[in-house]
Amino acid sequence: MKDQEIHKQRFINFAETECKGNSTLYYKLSLQIAKDPELLDIAAAARQGQPIPNIFFAAVHYLLLKTGGAELAKYYPSITQNDIDEIPFDLFKEFCLDKANEIRKLVSSRIVQTNVISRCSYLMPIFSEIIASEGRPTTIIDIGTSAGLTLNFDKYEYWYNGIKVFGDSNVHIKSSTIGSPVPKIYPITQPIRKIGLDQHLVNPSDKDETLWLKALVWPDQLERFTALDQALKLDELKNINFRQAESVMDFEREILNVDKKQALIVYATHVLYQFTHEQMNAFYAMLCRVGEVRDFYFLSVEGIKLLLERYRSNKTVIELTKFKDRHETKTMLAETNGHGNWTTWKDVE
Repeated sequence: MKDQEIHKQRFINFAETECKGNSTLYYKLSLQIAKDPELLDIAAAARQGQPIPNIFFAAVHYLLLKTGGAELAKYYPSITQNDIDEIPFDLFKEFCLDKANEIRKLVSSRIVQTNVISRCSYLMPIFSEIIASEGRPTTIIDIGTSAGLTLNFDKYEYWYNGIKVFGDSNVHIKSSTIGSPVPKIYPITQPIRKIGLDQHLVNPSDKDETLWLKALVWPDQLERFTALDQALKLDELKNINFRQAESVMDFEREILNVDKKQALIVYATHVLYQFTHEQMNAFYAMLCRVGEVRDFYFLSVEGIKLLLERYRSNKTVIELTKFKDRHETKTMLAETNGHGNWTTWKDVE
Protein backbone atom coordinates (compact mmCIF):
# COMPACT_ATOMS: atom_id res chain seq x y z
CA MET A 1 0.00 0.00 0.00
CA LYS A 2 2.89 2.33 0.80
CA ASP A 3 4.44 1.75 -2.64
CA GLN A 4 1.13 2.45 -4.35
CA GLU A 5 0.85 5.76 -2.50
CA ILE A 6 4.32 6.66 -3.75
CA HIS A 7 3.38 5.79 -7.34
CA LYS A 8 0.13 7.73 -6.98
CA GLN A 9 2.07 10.83 -5.95
CA ARG A 10 4.47 10.39 -8.85
CA PHE A 11 1.61 10.56 -11.35
CA ILE A 12 0.18 13.61 -9.59
CA ASN A 13 3.58 15.33 -9.62
CA PHE A 14 4.06 14.39 -13.27
CA ALA A 15 0.71 15.96 -14.11
CA GLU A 16 1.26 19.18 -12.20
CA THR A 17 4.96 19.81 -12.84
CA GLU A 18 5.55 18.38 -16.31
CA CYS A 19 2.27 17.98 -18.18
CA LYS A 20 0.36 21.07 -17.09
CA GLY A 21 0.58 23.59 -19.89
CA ASN A 22 2.44 21.13 -22.12
CA SER A 23 0.17 18.13 -22.68
CA THR A 24 -3.55 18.23 -21.96
CA LEU A 25 -3.87 14.51 -22.75
CA TYR A 26 -1.23 13.32 -20.33
CA TYR A 27 -2.25 15.86 -17.68
CA LYS A 28 -5.79 14.48 -17.50
CA LEU A 29 -4.73 10.85 -17.78
CA SER A 30 -2.07 11.20 -15.08
CA LEU A 31 -4.56 12.49 -12.54
CA GLN A 32 -7.00 9.70 -13.41
CA ILE A 33 -4.32 6.99 -13.22
CA ALA A 34 -3.30 8.32 -9.80
CA LYS A 35 -6.75 7.26 -8.52
CA ASP A 36 -6.71 3.80 -10.13
CA PRO A 37 -5.03 0.97 -8.14
CA GLU A 38 -5.10 -1.48 -11.07
CA LEU A 39 -3.19 0.81 -13.42
CA LEU A 40 -0.78 1.87 -10.67
CA ASP A 41 -0.03 -1.81 -10.12
CA ILE A 42 0.87 -2.29 -13.79
CA ALA A 43 3.05 0.83 -13.83
CA ALA A 44 4.86 -0.36 -10.70
CA ALA A 45 6.64 -3.03 -12.77
CA ALA A 46 9.08 -0.35 -13.99
CA ARG A 47 12.69 -0.97 -13.06
CA GLN A 48 14.16 1.00 -10.17
CA GLY A 49 15.33 4.50 -11.02
CA GLN A 50 13.09 4.93 -14.05
CA PRO A 51 10.46 7.71 -14.11
CA ILE A 52 7.33 5.60 -13.83
CA PRO A 53 4.75 7.88 -15.53
CA ASN A 54 7.02 8.49 -18.54
CA ILE A 55 7.79 4.85 -19.15
CA PHE A 56 4.22 3.70 -18.52
CA PHE A 57 2.78 6.16 -21.05
CA ALA A 58 5.56 5.28 -23.50
CA ALA A 59 4.74 1.56 -23.25
CA VAL A 60 1.08 2.19 -24.08
CA HIS A 61 2.02 4.57 -26.89
CA TYR A 62 4.52 2.03 -28.28
CA LEU A 63 1.89 -0.71 -28.51
CA LEU A 64 -0.51 1.66 -30.27
CA LEU A 65 2.13 2.86 -32.75
CA LYS A 66 3.14 -0.72 -33.43
CA THR A 67 -0.33 -2.06 -34.19
CA GLY A 68 -2.47 1.02 -34.83
CA GLY A 69 -5.68 -0.98 -34.97
CA ALA A 70 -6.98 -0.53 -31.43
CA GLU A 71 -9.97 1.70 -30.73
CA LEU A 72 -7.80 3.70 -28.36
CA ALA A 73 -5.51 4.69 -31.26
CA LYS A 74 -8.29 6.95 -32.59
CA TYR A 75 -7.65 9.28 -29.65
CA TYR A 76 -3.88 9.64 -30.18
CA PRO A 77 -3.01 12.68 -32.35
CA SER A 78 0.36 11.09 -33.16
CA ILE A 79 -1.57 8.40 -35.05
CA THR A 80 -4.60 10.29 -36.38
CA GLN A 81 -2.92 13.68 -36.96
CA ASN A 82 -6.05 15.25 -35.44
CA ASP A 83 -6.20 17.65 -32.51
CA ILE A 84 -7.62 15.80 -29.51
CA ASP A 85 -7.60 17.10 -25.94
CA GLU A 86 -8.99 14.12 -24.03
CA ILE A 87 -8.71 10.35 -24.11
CA PRO A 88 -11.71 8.45 -22.68
CA PHE A 89 -10.34 7.00 -19.48
CA ASP A 90 -12.51 3.88 -19.56
CA LEU A 91 -11.16 3.06 -23.03
CA PHE A 92 -7.59 3.75 -21.93
CA LYS A 93 -7.95 1.52 -18.88
CA GLU A 94 -9.57 -1.27 -20.89
CA PHE A 95 -6.62 -1.26 -23.30
CA CYS A 96 -4.10 -1.29 -20.45
CA LEU A 97 -5.77 -4.19 -18.66
CA ASP A 98 -6.04 -6.13 -21.91
CA LYS A 99 -2.33 -5.53 -22.65
CA ALA A 100 -1.20 -5.67 -19.01
CA ASN A 101 1.42 -8.39 -19.54
CA GLU A 102 2.92 -6.63 -22.55
CA ILE A 103 3.01 -3.31 -20.73
CA ARG A 104 4.66 -4.88 -17.69
CA LYS A 105 7.29 -6.46 -19.91
CA LEU A 106 8.02 -3.16 -21.63
CA VAL A 107 8.26 -1.02 -18.49
CA SER A 108 10.48 -3.60 -16.78
CA SER A 109 12.88 -4.02 -19.70
CA ARG A 110 13.04 -0.62 -21.41
CA ILE A 111 14.37 2.69 -20.14
CA VAL A 112 13.44 6.31 -20.73
CA GLN A 113 15.83 7.54 -23.41
CA THR A 114 14.25 10.62 -24.82
CA ASN A 115 15.87 12.47 -27.69
CA VAL A 116 14.12 15.77 -27.16
CA ILE A 117 15.75 17.73 -29.96
CA SER A 118 13.84 20.89 -29.04
CA ARG A 119 16.39 21.11 -26.22
CA CYS A 120 18.80 22.23 -28.94
CA SER A 121 17.01 25.59 -28.69
CA TYR A 122 19.29 26.36 -25.74
CA LEU A 123 22.20 24.05 -26.62
CA MET A 124 22.91 25.77 -29.94
CA PRO A 125 23.33 29.32 -28.54
CA ILE A 126 25.51 28.06 -25.67
CA PHE A 127 27.69 25.76 -27.72
CA SER A 128 28.12 28.18 -30.61
CA GLU A 129 29.28 30.92 -28.25
CA ILE A 130 31.79 28.63 -26.52
CA ILE A 131 33.17 27.36 -29.83
CA ALA A 132 33.46 30.91 -31.19
CA SER A 133 35.23 32.13 -28.04
CA GLU A 134 37.66 29.19 -28.02
CA GLY A 135 38.48 29.60 -31.71
CA ARG A 136 39.85 26.08 -32.13
CA PRO A 137 38.65 22.56 -32.98
CA THR A 138 36.21 21.30 -30.36
CA THR A 139 35.12 17.91 -29.05
CA ILE A 140 31.61 17.67 -27.63
CA ILE A 141 30.58 14.71 -25.46
CA ASP A 142 26.91 13.95 -24.77
CA ILE A 143 26.36 11.85 -21.65
CA GLY A 144 23.16 9.82 -21.99
CA THR A 145 23.08 10.35 -25.73
CA SER A 146 20.45 7.77 -26.71
CA ALA A 147 20.39 8.13 -30.54
CA GLY A 148 22.63 11.19 -30.52
CA LEU A 149 20.14 13.60 -32.05
CA THR A 150 21.02 16.61 -29.89
CA LEU A 151 24.65 16.27 -30.98
CA ASN A 152 23.58 17.44 -34.43
CA PHE A 153 22.56 20.81 -32.98
CA ASP A 154 24.56 22.56 -35.71
CA LYS A 155 22.52 20.91 -38.48
CA TYR A 156 19.11 22.29 -37.53
CA GLU A 157 17.05 25.40 -38.25
CA TYR A 158 16.15 27.63 -35.30
CA TRP A 159 12.95 29.58 -34.72
CA TYR A 160 12.30 31.72 -31.65
CA ASN A 161 8.99 33.39 -30.89
CA GLY A 162 7.72 32.45 -34.36
CA ILE A 163 10.66 34.03 -36.22
CA LYS A 164 13.42 32.18 -38.04
CA VAL A 165 16.75 33.14 -36.48
CA PHE A 166 19.41 30.76 -37.78
CA GLY A 167 20.08 27.83 -40.10
CA ASP A 168 18.50 26.15 -43.10
CA SER A 169 17.32 22.61 -42.50
CA ASN A 170 14.33 20.28 -42.70
CA VAL A 171 14.63 19.92 -38.92
CA HIS A 172 12.96 22.93 -37.32
CA ILE A 173 13.68 23.72 -33.68
CA LYS A 174 10.96 26.00 -32.34
CA SER A 175 11.04 27.68 -28.97
CA SER A 176 10.01 30.80 -27.11
CA THR A 177 11.86 33.16 -24.83
CA ILE A 178 10.08 34.37 -21.71
CA GLY A 179 11.20 37.61 -20.11
CA SER A 180 14.51 37.70 -21.94
CA PRO A 181 15.85 38.51 -25.44
CA VAL A 182 16.27 35.95 -28.20
CA PRO A 183 19.71 34.35 -27.74
CA LYS A 184 22.49 35.08 -30.21
CA ILE A 185 23.69 32.17 -32.32
CA TYR A 186 27.24 32.33 -33.66
CA PRO A 187 28.29 30.74 -36.98
CA ILE A 188 30.32 27.59 -36.29
CA THR A 189 33.51 27.67 -38.34
CA GLN A 190 35.66 25.27 -36.30
CA PRO A 191 35.73 21.47 -36.79
CA ILE A 192 33.59 19.61 -34.24
CA ARG A 193 34.15 16.05 -33.09
CA LYS A 194 31.02 14.54 -31.58
CA ILE A 195 30.95 11.66 -29.08
CA GLY A 196 27.79 10.10 -27.67
CA LEU A 197 28.00 8.02 -24.48
CA ASP A 198 25.23 5.81 -23.13
CA GLN A 199 24.80 2.50 -21.36
CA HIS A 200 22.04 1.63 -23.84
CA LEU A 201 22.87 3.13 -27.21
CA VAL A 202 19.96 3.53 -29.62
CA ASN A 203 20.65 2.51 -33.22
CA PRO A 204 18.95 5.17 -35.40
CA SER A 205 18.61 2.63 -38.24
CA ASP A 206 16.83 0.03 -36.07
CA LYS A 207 13.07 0.32 -36.64
CA ASP A 208 12.04 -1.05 -33.25
CA GLU A 209 14.46 1.17 -31.35
CA THR A 210 13.33 4.28 -33.22
CA LEU A 211 9.71 3.27 -32.60
CA TRP A 212 10.47 3.31 -28.87
CA LEU A 213 12.00 6.77 -29.30
CA LYS A 214 8.79 7.95 -30.94
CA ALA A 215 6.69 6.31 -28.22
CA LEU A 216 8.48 8.47 -25.66
CA VAL A 217 7.24 11.59 -27.45
CA TRP A 218 3.97 12.84 -26.01
CA PRO A 219 1.20 12.08 -28.52
CA ASP A 220 -0.24 15.59 -28.67
CA GLN A 221 3.11 17.22 -29.49
CA LEU A 222 3.05 16.72 -33.25
CA GLU A 223 5.88 19.15 -34.00
CA ARG A 224 8.20 16.96 -31.94
CA PHE A 225 7.20 13.94 -34.02
CA THR A 226 7.95 15.76 -37.25
CA ALA A 227 11.29 17.06 -36.00
CA LEU A 228 12.29 13.60 -34.71
CA ASP A 229 11.47 11.96 -38.04
CA GLN A 230 13.50 14.53 -39.97
CA ALA A 231 16.45 14.37 -37.56
CA LEU A 232 16.64 10.58 -37.89
CA LYS A 233 17.05 10.99 -41.67
CA LEU A 234 20.15 13.18 -41.51
CA ASP A 235 23.31 11.63 -42.95
CA GLU A 236 25.35 13.49 -40.32
CA LEU A 237 24.30 10.90 -37.72
CA LYS A 238 26.98 8.68 -39.28
CA ASN A 239 29.66 11.14 -38.16
CA ILE A 240 28.89 10.75 -34.46
CA ASN A 241 31.22 8.48 -32.48
CA PHE A 242 28.95 6.33 -30.32
CA ARG A 243 30.53 4.65 -27.29
CA GLN A 244 28.93 2.38 -24.74
CA ALA A 245 29.59 3.70 -21.24
CA GLU A 246 27.97 2.20 -18.17
CA SER A 247 29.81 3.81 -15.27
CA VAL A 248 31.42 7.02 -14.11
CA MET A 249 34.78 5.38 -14.76
CA ASP A 250 33.76 4.83 -18.38
CA PHE A 251 32.80 8.50 -18.70
CA GLU A 252 36.11 9.57 -17.21
CA ARG A 253 38.10 7.37 -19.56
CA GLU A 254 36.40 8.78 -22.65
CA ILE A 255 36.76 12.38 -21.46
CA LEU A 256 40.45 11.99 -20.67
CA ASN A 257 41.08 10.49 -24.12
CA VAL A 258 40.23 13.81 -25.80
CA ASP A 259 43.20 15.70 -27.22
CA LYS A 260 44.11 18.58 -24.88
CA LYS A 261 44.79 20.78 -27.91
CA GLN A 262 41.05 20.76 -28.57
CA ALA A 263 38.40 22.64 -26.64
CA LEU A 264 36.13 20.24 -24.77
CA ILE A 265 32.45 20.50 -23.89
CA VAL A 266 30.73 17.75 -21.88
CA TYR A 267 26.99 17.96 -21.39
CA ALA A 268 24.08 16.09 -19.82
CA THR A 269 20.42 17.00 -20.29
CA HIS A 270 17.90 15.36 -17.96
CA VAL A 271 20.23 12.46 -17.17
CA LEU A 272 21.52 13.01 -13.64
CA TYR A 273 18.04 12.76 -12.10
CA GLN A 274 18.23 9.01 -12.79
CA PHE A 275 21.46 8.69 -10.78
CA THR A 276 21.48 7.52 -7.19
CA HIS A 277 22.89 9.93 -4.61
CA GLU A 278 26.14 7.96 -4.58
CA GLN A 279 26.38 7.92 -8.38
CA MET A 280 25.80 11.67 -8.57
CA ASN A 281 28.51 12.36 -6.00
CA ALA A 282 30.90 10.10 -7.90
CA PHE A 283 30.03 11.87 -11.16
CA TYR A 284 30.74 15.36 -9.83
CA ALA A 285 33.95 14.11 -8.17
CA MET A 286 35.02 12.73 -11.55
CA LEU A 287 34.47 16.12 -13.20
CA CYS A 288 36.68 17.74 -10.57
CA ARG A 289 39.42 15.17 -11.21
CA VAL A 290 39.30 15.91 -14.92
CA GLY A 291 39.44 19.64 -14.12
CA GLU A 292 42.75 19.05 -12.36
CA VAL A 293 44.40 17.86 -15.57
CA ARG A 294 42.70 19.81 -18.35
CA ASP A 295 40.43 22.76 -19.14
CA PHE A 296 36.85 22.00 -20.23
CA TYR A 297 33.20 23.00 -19.92
CA PHE A 298 30.39 21.00 -18.36
CA LEU A 299 26.81 21.95 -19.22
CA SER A 300 24.12 20.51 -16.98
CA VAL A 301 20.40 20.84 -17.69
CA GLU A 302 18.46 19.27 -14.83
CA GLY A 303 15.65 19.72 -12.36
CA ILE A 304 17.59 17.96 -9.61
CA LYS A 305 17.40 19.14 -6.00
CA LEU A 306 21.06 20.19 -5.96
CA LEU A 307 20.57 22.80 -8.69
CA LEU A 308 17.12 23.91 -7.57
CA GLU A 309 18.43 24.70 -4.10
CA ARG A 310 21.65 26.27 -5.37
CA TYR A 311 19.76 28.79 -7.49
CA ARG A 312 16.47 28.88 -5.55
CA SER A 313 14.59 27.77 -8.64
CA ASN A 314 11.54 25.60 -9.25
CA LYS A 315 12.26 25.17 -12.96
CA THR A 316 14.79 23.14 -14.94
CA VAL A 317 18.16 24.85 -14.44
CA ILE A 318 20.76 25.33 -17.18
CA GLU A 319 24.13 25.55 -15.45
CA LEU A 320 27.54 25.95 -17.08
CA THR A 321 30.63 24.90 -15.14
CA LYS A 322 33.93 26.11 -16.56
CA PHE A 323 37.13 24.38 -15.50
CA LYS A 324 40.03 26.69 -16.32
CA ASP A 325 43.57 26.48 -14.94
CA ARG A 326 42.36 24.10 -12.22
CA HIS A 327 39.74 26.62 -11.14
CA GLU A 328 36.00 25.88 -11.24
CA THR A 329 33.35 28.51 -12.03
CA LYS A 330 29.62 27.77 -12.00
CA THR A 331 27.09 30.00 -13.75
CA MET A 332 23.33 29.71 -14.07
CA LEU A 333 22.65 30.58 -17.71
CA ALA A 334 18.90 30.09 -17.89
CA GLU A 335 15.76 28.33 -16.73
CA THR A 336 13.67 26.15 -19.03
CA ASN A 337 11.31 23.17 -18.98
CA GLY A 338 11.81 19.51 -19.81
CA HIS A 339 11.21 19.96 -23.52
CA GLY A 340 13.08 23.19 -24.07
CA ASN A 341 10.08 24.80 -25.73
CA TRP A 342 10.64 27.94 -23.66
CA THR A 343 13.67 29.47 -21.97
CA THR A 344 14.30 32.42 -19.68
CA TRP A 345 17.89 33.55 -20.13
CA LYS A 346 19.70 35.16 -17.21
CA ASP A 347 21.92 38.23 -17.40
CA VAL A 348 25.44 36.85 -17.33
CA GLU A 349 28.41 39.16 -16.94
